[in-house]
Amino acid sequence: MSKKNSVAIMTTISAFLFCAVIVAASLSPLAGTGAAANQFNSAGMWSAVGMILVLYFIPFLVYMLGVDAMRYVMAVLCGFGLLIHLSSAGFILMFSFFSDHLLSEVIFVLGVSLAAAAVNVIWFVAAFRSGAEKTSVNTLT
Repeated sequence: MSKKNSVAIMTTISAFLFCAVIVAASLSPLAGTGAAANQFNSAGMWSAVGMILVLYFIPFLVYMLGVDAMRYVMAVLCGFGLLIHLSSAGFILMFSFFSDHLLSEVIFVLGVSLAAAAVNVIWFVAAFRSGAEKTSVNTLT
């Protein structure tokens, strides 16, 4: 599989999981934590999902059109996503430990957030693996 296809697949999965974190959080007790929290099926939730999709789609489209340097812009955005998902996972753990809500009420959001963080790490591998390593592995097998 080519590097461009790997990046495309991982970017799509990352965008899906980022949106899934937003939707899952709006379905959990986290939705009641403050005035800025999104309720499920609210305009705020859909605008957050739409904004994430636009922020994924624009650099992805430019990259797919052949601007290889956009991979570095996407890497910065992926790093921000990794930071967001890991800090969200930490917040969710703290929320469950220090509130009246059980961990079982937010475990799905925690799992999706950690899965999104893992996908972002895999995205870096897919985007920046060298061609020499790939060919040497193919010749050994």
